[in-house]
Amino acid sequence: MKKIAIIIITLLSIGFGVNAQQELLMSQQFYSRINKNPAGIGNVEDIDIFALGHFQYAGMEDAPNTILLNGHTFVDKWNSGIGVSFSYDNLGIARSFTNVKVEYAYGLRFNDDMLASFGLGLGVLVSSFDVDKYSVENGLELNEDFLRDAEDKKARPDVDLGVEFTWKENLLVGASITHLIDGKVTSYSLGQHLYLYGRYLFPINDKWDVAPMLTYVHHKKVNLLEVNVTGFYNRFIWGGLTWHPDISSGFKSNPLAITLGAEYKRFRLGYTFDMGLGEVHNIAVTSHEVMLSYSIQRKKSATTSSESDFFE
Repeated sequence: MKKIAIIIITLLSIGFGVNAQQELLMSQQFYSRINKNPAGIGNVEDIDIFALGHFQYAGMEDAPNTILLNGHTFVDKWNSGIGVSFSYDNLGIARSFTNVKVEYAYGLRFNDDMLASFGLGLGVLVSSFDVDKYSVENGLELNEDFLRDAEDKKARPDVDLGVEFTWKENLLVGASITHLIDGKVTSYSLGQHLYLYGRYLFPINDKWDVAPMLTYVHHKKVNLLEVNVTGFYNRFIWGGLTWHPDISSGFKSNPLAITLGAEYKRFRLGYTFDMGLGEVHNIAVTSHEVMLSYSIQRKKSATTSSESDFFE
């Protein structure tokens, strides 16, 4: 059973990864976007700490998982946001990526309602590849192309660029390119990713808000969508649905995620359960994602929970 599980994960990952190794698209990470767009530093003077764990194919040994940690704040007198981002992607087939970045964003305010933010992320991407981990123990034979540049670890500089535009707390649109100087896709390289996204908050009444969001990801021959609708009750509890169709595969993979979350004082807690649709539905049904964030108050005059930092 162990061999079967590892073979399934390996074939899924290699089949997708050799042609276009891509970053994971996580349902809740847009509550703190700076690892995908350095311009996504909210215009709040508190310090926002964000942690997220994504665990695919739960129950299978050596299944892929991702850990993400972000921290950032906005300095109003400089019109600038500063932050740090750490992510660890274990691909489950003897490969993993560790990404550490320092993020900076400059905010250009047109008036009280309109803000444009321009971001730059600088850091290092460390890739690890243990070629003997599965090929010997589990009898998996990897071809020469896959093993051509095999080493234990490799580090390279990493650069992200991005822009965001916000209008009041209602409209958010953004675009970014991650791993800008990371051209060729290899066992040690993720390659460039293009992100485009937009979200609009519709107030229904004094208790309810609804926020649809659309995200597009392009990477080599891979084109993914994230279609999300989230409802908020009293700025305290939220729940939503997220659909992740893979356009390039002819919609053969279509995970559907259900998210529930709550905010209490300065804490946020969210949980997402992925249900696989399409050809991989029997495997992806046990994927989980947990999000926790905390806002550290920097000013005594700051409110405990504001509309702007809730939808940051």
